Amino acid sequence: MKNKITGKIILFFMMIAAFSFSKDFWEKGRFTVNVTEELKMNKSTKTKRYIMTYSGGTLKIQITYPSVNKGEIYTFSGNTKTIYYPSLNQTVTQNLQKDESNILSVFNKLNKLTSKKTQTKNGDTFTFENSWLTSISSKGYRANFSDYVKAGEYTYPTKIWVTDGNSQIIYRLSNFK
Repeated sequence: MKNKITGKIILFFMMIAAFSFSKDFWEKGRFTVNVTEELKMNKSTKTKRYIMTYSGGTLKIQITYPSVNKGEIYTFSGNTKTIYYPSLNQTVTQNLQKDESNILSVFNKLNKLTSKKTQTKNGDTFTFENSWLTSISSKGYRANFSDYVKAGEYTYPTKIWVTDGNSQIIYRLSNFK
């Protein structure tokens, strides 16, 4: 009986240690994740699915759904967006619109965090609860983070939603690498 209790106590402390030493996804310089995106605007919802890769300030999105857009590759870097249309075998480069840069902006801002405490940097407020990032309030938008899970040594939110004026984009993340 005493060995069972001792074993449970040791297991409990090992679990606490594992979670307390895990890293947050933004500490990883490069990551890939599957995304289901829901854009809610004016009482309508549009859904997209894609594979998203973030690496050093560049965001690459490869569309997997809807089928009409399947295979399109969007690359966001700085103030530009490059789109590859496989059906036309054509690549187009455009300037980013303000609303298109929000999720890239969020990831770029996260790279500058140095602690897991509520803080304000360059006019952006990063709110933490129990060392978990719960929101970023910035000029023009608010990003919320929830439903954290662990993948390898990193933790990441499975839900990020960005509210910008009268629109809301919900990102559901899975298969974080």
